[in-house]
Amino acid sequence: MADSDDQYDALGEVYERAKHIPTGLAERATLLAALPDLTGRSVLDVACGTGFYPRLFRAAGARRVVGVDSSTEMVAYARHVERREPAGIEYHRHDAADLPVLGSFDVVTAVWLLGYAEDEAALDAMVANLKANTAPGGTVVVLVPNPDADWALLADYGRYGYQVERTGPAGVRQPVVVRVLGDPPFEFDSFFWPGGAFEAALSRAGLADVTRHETVVPDDGRGDRFWGALRRSPSFAVFSGRR
Repeated sequence: MADSDDQYDALGEVYERAKHIPTGLAERATLLAALPDLTGRSVLDVACGTGFYPRLFRAAGARRVVGVDSSTEMVAYARHVERREPAGIEYHRHDAADLPVLGSFDVVTAVWLLGYAEDEAALDAMVANLKANTAPGGTVVVLVPNPDADWALLADYGRYGYQVERTGPAGVRQPVVVRVLGDPPFEFDSFFWPGGAFEAALSRAGLADVTRHETVVPDDGRGDRFWGALRRSPSFAVFSGRR
């Protein structure tokens, strides 16, 4: 059991490092600022990964938090943390493309999910599944690759702990590789969609008040000299809509 715990802890340490580098701190601040008050509310986090955000949502006062992810490994890690530090969070393995209705949640979130849709039809299907799990009057909040990214600024993103490099021609979406710096470094593929794509998908699903939220950076004393380029061209964007 000890070896298994060590393996899980190593997995979490690597993947959650991306949440603590400068761009991860801005990602977190922007997402949390876009959410309604979670006190007493139910939250479904789709593509929850290691459970990083579900744990934050529970700490913010959500009465019920459910996380789902398509990765068996990620769900196993999230459950490992839940066993070690019980917070009353449920985790299930589901693919967002065929996500069943798990309940009627006050808030449904999806962080870094929608960019992986293969085409517009798949994007619409994912958003429809998010909406189907949202209570009437509830809120859907998605964090996606920035559709208005300035590639010249992203090329100098190393100060924020990332390197983002285009890996092929742009079609429906622009393929990139994201390298998370550190020891050890790791990388993953991602896809940047064109401007307007995510707002349109949220609107086609019938969500109201579709809004892109302002980028928020930590108030850590480093000011615009450090954070200015990220404010102008973050690697992410946060949108919300109301059912």
